[in-house]
Amino acid sequence: MIIERVLLTGVFAILGILVFTVMRQTHVRRLNRAGQQGQAKETAVFGQPTLLYFRSDGCAVCPTQSRYLDQLAERWHGRITIRKIDADAEPETAVQFGIFTLPTTIVMDSKGTVRQINYGLTHPHKLAQQLEAL
Repeated sequence: MIIERVLLTGVFAILGILVFTVMRQTHVRRLNRAGQQGQAKETAVFGQPTLLYFRSDGCAVCPTQSRYLDQLAERWHGRITIRKIDADAEPETAVQFGIFTLPTTIVMDSKGTVRQINYGLTHPHKLAQQLEAL
């Protein structure tokens, strides 16, 4: 009886991870299609990687994410552009990028192609790994 419950829990956990992964990949593809149509390109800085950071004043963990991004900006010193976007002040931009949780960070390469999306608080080492992979 216990073994069945453990196995069932494991199966549901794996299914949840798979669904989340597919949703994130679909989101990236949708943003890149929109970017090819010129809808998302104005947010990128061509010639260097761009990190879009969606935040709001009412977000509890956004100050921590801001500190992490400040550390990242120091480390990468001029090799990336970090664009902070207040989702309350720029709701049309948040809708354009399909933002449904704050904070959200979007990593774009030097051509403006979306490479990664991070929902929620993302540590600087993970963001650095994503940028180094560009």
